[in-house]
Amino acid sequence: MIIHTVAIYLRLSLEDDDLFHGKLESESITNQRDLLTAYIRNSPDLAHAKIEEFTDDGYSGKNFDRPGVRALLEAAQSGNIQCIVVKDLSRFGRDYITVGNYVSRVFPFLGIRFIAVNDHFDSSRRGDIDSIDTSFKALIYDLYSRDLSRKVRSAKKILAEKGVYINPVAPYGYQRASDDKHLLVPDPATAGVVRRIFSLIADGYTTEMVARLLNAEGVPTPSKAKAGTSSAHGNWHDNHWRPQTVYAIIRDRQYIGSTVFGKRVRQQIGVRRQVTAPLEDWIVVDDRHEAIVSKELFRRAQESLGGAYRQAAKRVKRDNPLRKKVICGVCGYAIVRRGTSNRYYRCSTPRTVPDMDCFQGKIYEADIMEVVVDAIRVCGKLAVEEKRLCAVEREKREMQLHTLQQEIRSFQTLQQQITEESRILYEAYAMEGSMSRSEYADKKAALLERREKAYEGEAAAKQRLESLWTGESKFVEKYEGLTDLDKLTAELSADLLRSVKIWPDGRIHVELNYLDEIPYVAARKLPAAI
Repeated sequence: MIIHTVAIYLRLSLEDDDLFHGKLESESITNQRDLLTAYIRNSPDLAHAKIEEFTDDGYSGKNFDRPGVRALLEAAQSGNIQCIVVKDLSRFGRDYITVGNYVSRVFPFLGIRFIAVNDHFDSSRRGDIDSIDTSFKALIYDLYSRDLSRKVRSAKKILAEKGVYINPVAPYGYQRASDDKHLLVPDPATAGVVRRIFSLIADGYTTEMVARLLNAEGVPTPSKAKAGTSSAHGNWHDNHWRPQTVYAIIRDRQYIGSTVFGKRVRQQIGVRRQVTAPLEDWIVVDDRHEAIVSKELFRRAQESLGGAYRQAAKRVKRDNPLRKKVICGVCGYAIVRRGTSNRYYRCSTPRTVPDMDCFQGKIYEADIMEVVVDAIRVCGKLAVEEKRLCAVEREKREMQLHTLQQEIRSFQTLQQQITEESRILYEAYAMEGSMSRSEYADKKAALLERREKAYEGEAAAKQRLESLWTGESKFVEKYEGLTDLDKLTAELSADLLRSVKIWPDGRIHVELNYLDEIPYVAARKLPAAI
């Protein structure tokens, strides 16, 4: 098999302390890259291949929901790469069942060679794929990962119980000390805002009133204040102060000098999603850093909100296919469902940002559901027509496909011939001594030029081949059976519905998924949103 493109996959786990020193990427990622690049350049059958890099810096290997590995698998499935090289099996993943499935089944089926350098594993050697040694290593990596995660959790808990600040970002109002990343000090730019918020609440202001006041004065939100700093957080994205933001600040004991750890936890090793931990499991250590507000002011603010913080009882989740899908077209925030029997949606942003022109009428859930279901039905009918046209186009293009496939094979044969000519040329020079060094260099350069042209010709033919779309699109697959849909389910919503935007004039704007995968008639009849 001729290899034109090699993918190198690099991964570093969150446990690596190097991630928290402000570096763009960890030294371990750099070391992995250097190792794999050197391996490829020193391998005769890989040396001339193009290298594509896929990286996950700061991701656990226990699950495969990582952006880098997802992109790698998409490239593998599309046929854009012929070989994958990793440092060792654990870099690709630490779930030995999933790793084994990819290495022994998926990649061989796709015709992709898989190499783990430090494990001396190469799937081109038939005995490596199902060897006991490989399976044992994958199992050991899995067990090691679980053990390492437990040890890291245990070490963090010990530090937290001592009052050491180990959270990756500083809370609003604080920053890390310049000489000690585990110590919080007040941020001169925002600590005063925190004191004012506590004072206002203690004096009887509601969280909504405080949010409205801060918005009116143009005070930067926590996400804006932290943007560009080491304490920026991906979950902070509010453009305006909101009541829940104010509430979270008032309930945070860190502002009286306490460290708080373990408010959110992962229920399973390798799963990135976190859940709120029971209040009694939080680790709180008082008087560990300089307080922004006094304990007396903190107490008064708590009383103004109804007393000490208590966790609400867990609510029974109701079936709501529109949860987090209904978005205000003006402010961009998700709109929360209201009401009990006759549920409706109405944006609450204007209550705290008076100059926002959000829609203030009621949009009933039943009306939104009807519009979404109608939009999916339209897509279902177009998918049926799309499938018919695909069949017609496929017949027209079969001859073109056959011609291009022959052209690709001829380029591949030419490359093999050139490789053989290179071998014969080298033997004539090195072993037989029938030509001078300069003559050998000239002939070798000519062969390399011919091989490069053959590579380019094959790549161009493959690109033309890819443009001859012959299979059914995801659009057809997802929508063709939904022409008579009568109800939107949570499963359908999660897969098909991107968002429902509500505009000031009451217009409902539905955005569906897979509409960009329509090559024929539907692409001309259907807009990006309905």
